[in-house]
Amino acid sequence: MSCYVYIHTDAANFTTMEQSLYQYLKDHHLELTKLIKDENSIKLHWTDRPIGQLLKHIKKHDQLVVFEAHHLACSTSQILELLSVAATNAVSIHFVKYKITLKNTELNVATQQILNLISKIESDFVSKRTSQALARRKAAGLPLGRPKGRANKSLKLDKFKEEIEKYLTLGISKASIAKLVDCHPQTLYDWLDRKDLRKDSVH
Repeated sequence: MSCYVYIHTDAANFTTMEQSLYQYLKDHHLELTKLIKDENSIKLHWTDRPIGQLLKHIKKHDQLVVFEAHHLACSTSQILELLSVAATNAVSIHFVKYKITLKNTELNVATQQILNLISKIESDFVSKRTSQALARRKAAGLPLGRPKGRANKSLKLDKFKEEIEKYLTLGISKASIAKLVDCHPQTLYDWLDRKDLRKDSVH
C-alpha cells in the first residue's frame, strides 16, 4: 500500500498546510510514498493536472492525503468526478482540514459522509469566491457594497439556481442550503417562492 500527499503550491499558508499534512501522517501512522506539489493553475481541470495522472496509475487500497478539496479541483462537480474515479480504484482519500476520510471500502456507500463533505467543500468554495471577488473590486477601486438606490436587475440567488436545485434533489435542508450559498434563510425561502421551485424535497 502506497501513501501519496498532494498539495497545491499557490496556497497562501503553504508552509503551515504542509506541516499539518506531515503531522497527519505521523498521527495516523501513514508512511509517505511521495509528496506531490501541484504548480498548475487551480482553474485547470483536475484531469489535466498531476492529480489526474496520479489517479490513472494509483493502485487499489492506496492512500491519498490532501489538506482541502480546493487543492484537487476548482468546483464541487469536479470533486465528485474525482471521488468517482477514486471509488473505482478503491483509493482512500483523507481530507485533513475537514477531518474526513473516505475509506476505499466505503466510497460507494457512505452517502451521508459524502453529503457532509460536499457541504464543507461548498462552504469553502463560496468563501474563496467571495474573498477573491472582494479583493478584485478593492484593487480596482470599486465600492464593496450595493449602490444606494439601485434596484437589482436580477435576484441575488439567480446565479446559484443550478446549485440550489442540485441541493434540493439531494435532500439537503433549506437552512443548510442558505449557508452554502451564503444568504439569510428567509432570502432563500422568498427566492424559492418566486421561482416556484419544489420546497417539499427538503426538510
